[in-house]
Parts: sequence; structure tokens; C-alpha cells
Amino acid sequence: MKKLFTLLANDIFIVVLLGIVSTATAWSGVQSSLHGGVSDEALTNYQLNSAEANRLWITAEVKYRDDLSVWKDKQVRLIVDGISKDEIYEDVQTGNGSFEFYESAMTCLVADQKSQLPDCRPYMDSLYVPYGKVFDEGEKILRESEVAGKYSDRLQMLTALFAVALFMLGIASIIKRQSLICSMAIFSIVLSLVGLVILAGIPVLTA
Repeated sequence: MKKLFTLLANDIFIVVLLGIVSTATAWSGVQSSLHGGVSDEALTNYQLNSAEANRLWITAEVKYRDDLSVWKDKQVRLIVDGISKDEIYEDVQTGNGSFEFYESAMTCLVADQKSQLPDCRPYMDSLYVPYGKVFDEGEKILRESEVAGKYSDRLQMLTALFAVALFMLGIASIIKRQSLICSMAIFSIVLSLVGLVILAGIPVLTA
């Protein structure tokens, strides 16, 4: 025990600890900044993604409502007016309709003249799946931002923890009482070890 106290009170040992803790403090600070940058960039991408998802949703809704009217008109032309299935594609009396309508919905209408537009799965998918993909990608980006933000916050906490250990070692290097030096050194070692264990569980980023 006496040898341990002697070692802890040794100036060289204190200097080595100061070097280790200083390095850990700087490292956690740099990593916190890098993770914070990743979080901010991901958040920016999420906002851009959300804007694109909103645009796709509005576009899909406008097309759907317009196509719904065209669908009903064409149903009337097929069922009531007796237009043939071949002629209905070019029937100018039933409005224009979207590209998706003529690519997907018309096949459903011709196959079942009494069906409803929302029941035409190929059409609904072509209209709304792009929005769903962009929305899901945005959720993934948001989770990345949140994870990186948590890592950054944890590293900031570790930086403060290492700073306390560094302060204790700095005080220990200038006082004369051996018992007090040992207490401060032990306290600093415990803080540093706890910090290093937490630090080891955080992914390392490079600039």
C-alpha cells in the first residue's frame, strides 16, 4: 500500500496521467464536434427530404383528384354512351388525365368498367409509392441525425468529465501533502477510466 501511495504521489506518474487525460479530453472534444457535424448535416438533408416528400404528396393528390374526374367521365362514356374499349383511350370528351392514368388506370377501367379508381393498385402505386419511398428515406436520415446528436452530447459530457480529472491532476501536481495527492490521483484515475470505457463504445469519425 505504501508503494502504491508513493507511486501515486510521484511527479512523473502525475505528469504521465496529465498527458493521458489531456489527450483523452482533446480527443473527445474533436469527436464531439465531428459527430455534431454529422448530426447537423443529416438534419439538413432530412429537411430537404421532407420538402421533396411534401412536393410529391401534393403532386400525387392533385393528379389523383383530376384523374378521378376523368375516370368517372370515361366510365359514363363506356357504360352509358357505349364507346368501345379502343376508342375510349382517345376520347377527347373525357378530359386529359395524367401520364400515370393512361399508363396504369386505363387498363383497370377497360378490364372492369364498374370498378373504382382507388381499387386500381398499379395506378395508386405509381402515384404514391415515390412519395412513400422519399418519406421512408427521410425517417432513416432523421434517425441518423438523432443518433449522431446523442453521440455528440455524450462526448461533450465526457469532455467535461476529463476536464474535471485534468483539473484534479493539475492541483495534485502543485500540493505537497502526499495523502491529498494520492486521493486526488485516485479520484482522477477513476473518472478517467469511467470516461475511457464510455469513449470506447462511441464510433470513431475521421475528418
